[in-house]
Amino acid sequence: MSKKAQSTLENLRLAIHGVSAPFSCEGSCVPDQPVTFVFRDRTRFEVARAKNAYEQKNQLKPLLDHCQPAPFGDGKKTRYDRNVRDALQLKAEGGAFSILGFDPESAGILKMIQQELVPHDPNPISAELYTVNVYTEGGHFAPHKDTPRGHDMFGTLVVCLPSQFMNGNLVLSHRGVVQKFDWGSVIAEQDPPNRMHWAAFFGDVDHEIERIWGGARVTLTYHLLRRAKGGAPTRIVARQDLAPRIEAAWQALLADKSFLPRGGILGYPCCHLYHQDARYQRKRSPLDRPSATLLKGRDQLVAATALEAGLNVTFNAYMFESGVDETWQLERFPTSKEKSKLHWQVEATDLERALPIRADSENDGDFGVTWLEPPPSSDTTTWRSKEDRDRELPAAAHLHSADYCPWGYFGNESSEVDFYTFAALHMEIPKFGQGIRAPTKPSTRAPAKRKRSSSRPRRDSE
Repeated sequence: MSKKAQSTLENLRLAIHGVSAPFSCEGSCVPDQPVTFVFRDRTRFEVARAKNAYEQKNQLKPLLDHCQPAPFGDGKKTRYDRNVRDALQLKAEGGAFSILGFDPESAGILKMIQQELVPHDPNPISAELYTVNVYTEGGHFAPHKDTPRGHDMFGTLVVCLPSQFMNGNLVLSHRGVVQKFDWGSVIAEQDPPNRMHWAAFFGDVDHEIERIWGGARVTLTYHLLRRAKGGAPTRIVARQDLAPRIEAAWQALLADKSFLPRGGILGYPCCHLYHQDARYQRKRSPLDRPSATLLKGRDQLVAATALEAGLNVTFNAYMFESGVDETWQLERFPTSKEKSKLHWQVEATDLERALPIRADSENDGDFGVTWLEPPPSSDTTTWRSKEDRDRELPAAAHLHSADYCPWGYFGNESSEVDFYTFAALHMEIPKFGQGIRAPTKPSTRAPAKRKRSSSRPRRDSE
């Protein structure tokens, strides 16, 4: 690639990175009425701030009596282990409880979440009450991601009720960026005392609850859902969301005859995870405006601006391993059933039989893709360095650990490797001079002759 083409491509990359794409948002609200639990047995209980953290647990006894030890998901299993999660929980399903005096939509929280996390989606979002979680002294939850529940779920909303506790911070971590929410300290000093605090984040964001020192931390958890299917954003809305600088960078790239003059594929490795959604385990199809809204943050920005530039965009799955740095292009993300076919010992033929592999780097090199960002590889500095991670770098998810031998047999040559998957956007760049890269011809039509005006005054309508 020529220096000019590299410079034009770099300008596009910098323009994309110059636009903010948050993975979380936060706020607070003061309810008009006390937040009240209504249990299945018709009993009611109001959550109010106690004099101090030590009295709070006793004051919450009616709520604690309805709760059970909280489990956590481990693959397909549901486990109880207080070393991982020490908390009490009551799920809302089946009418176990409902909430009076608070609703995320009427409180204006959903509007704020949509503006921050999914401003490109023209459809309204909704919040589905899932659980109430109570953490008392010693309670905690190790870093984890939320279990996906249905293809419409895109994130989680956590609402902290005005109950006194010490420590127990909510910690979000995504691509090396860490955010801490010290609600316990704020609640102890706040005025009015019934103020509630909330945080919302995408489902692939790691989060944990630090150990509680005292009191009781009470939170409501909601699933954030996309309420309707389809519905393309209007051009006005799209123009507001798509940074003009990025659109200009796309146009400059397409106008540069030194960039892929014969056409090709421009690849962008996504910085969010998507493999857990069943929609991404189906055969790939070109993206359009409605389907592009399902992507998150900067990934959506890249897809939407490429579509706005007139390019064909597809969503693709890749897999790589940590041994000899081999990469496979997949038809789609593997299903749980397909992943279960991979055992501790894996040969190349096992991968080909079990997974929807389209091509491999050993035979197809870089798959004919010019990368806007370096894709993930066994070089951990490109995607998962613990010391200096970057949230703008590609996101990869662990798929399987095995004793793998790329030469097709086992013995002293085999080694333990980890397999990972990641998503990438493919933008189809046409040949220079064709399609959207065709030069525009100046108009050869003669200007229309100006009509002679009448002496009669003209009447303009209002």
